[in-house]
Amino acid sequence: MADTLALDHPLALPPETQGPDSTAVILSAAPPLVMLDLRCRERPALNAFLKKPLGLASPPVAHCVSGAGGVLFRLGPDWWQLRCNDRKTAGRLLKAGAAGPVGVTDISDSYLAIGVAGPRAREVLAKAATPDLHPDAFPAGSAARTLFGRVTVIVSRLEGAEPPAFDVTISRSNARFLWRWLADAAREYGYTSLPFSGGA
Repeated sequence: MADTLALDHPLALPPETQGPDSTAVILSAAPPLVMLDLRCRERPALNAFLKKPLGLASPPVAHCVSGAGGVLFRLGPDWWQLRCNDRKTAGRLLKAGAAGPVGVTDISDSYLAIGVAGPRAREVLAKAATPDLHPDAFPAGSAARTLFGRVTVIVSRLEGAEPPAFDVTISRSNARFLWRWLADAAREYGYTSLPFSGGA
């Protein structure tokens, strides 16, 4: 199965190291996502829906929270996206959503995630990202759905990472474009890219 996923993954590419400092920016391709789109008009209902299986509660708009079961992004007043750590939990949530107040859609096949870390990560993302990514304006736990160049992405700043580390969720069809763009933008500082290698 891992070999099949590696062949199908847009970021199953050769690793690269370029520029003056190979540790200035680290690009990493995440394994295929298990991701759900959640819609609910009542935040308490969403919290009750997620409490037992994941132990997560809704963060404020434009923020994310993480736990042992996954990462929950809040993109709007009644719109969340949940990145689950396993398919079994996602399956239970899909089944529960069919009969409850939370609308649940499996969007796993539509998105991929790219990690951007290192002391120059923010400078690279700032070349095209719309939000102000300075820690004062975009602290750990922040998330924003925004245009990055010509494509829509979700940029989040991971908690507990120093120097700052960011996560960029992008449509599968645009993942290779973004990967190449980030590598090109990081070249002046130096970078190491860690593409998808087939591990789950």
